[in-house]
Amino acid sequence: MTSRTLPILNAIGCLALTALVFAQWRRERSLDGSISALQSELTAAEARADEEAKRRAALERDISVLKESIEATQRSAESSARAFAEKDQHNTRLQAELDAARAQITAWETALKTRDERIHSLDAELGAARKRLDEAVTKLKAAAPN
Repeated sequence: MTSRTLPILNAIGCLALTALVFAQWRRERSLDGSISALQSELTAAEARADEEAKRRAALERDISVLKESIEATQRSAESSARAFAEKDQHNTRLQAELDAARAQITAWETALKTRDERIHSLDAELGAARKRLDEAVTKLKAAAPN
């Protein structure tokens, strides 16, 4: 190697090293851009995850409120069904008592008619007996010496 080729080889080596350093620098920049993009995606994904967690918590609260509401509605429906059954039994009992009262009224009306008929017949008999008594008193007064 001559003294002249060595500086040329050295210059070529420096250029090769510069090209290598420049290529690595570009690759590092590209990777930094990718890392920045991935970090921004990660931040956005974390934000979405937080929003979804909040939404999930809100939905769970809504579900628990809905369950409580359904349970309260079921208890109310059961209570209403019991009250309805009690009122139905009460109505049935009152209807039976009303039917019995109507039957009793019919019996009383029949008894009153029978009594009225008996009173009329006794009144007629009493009127006839009074008439006979009046006739007998008249006959006695006429037959009695004065």
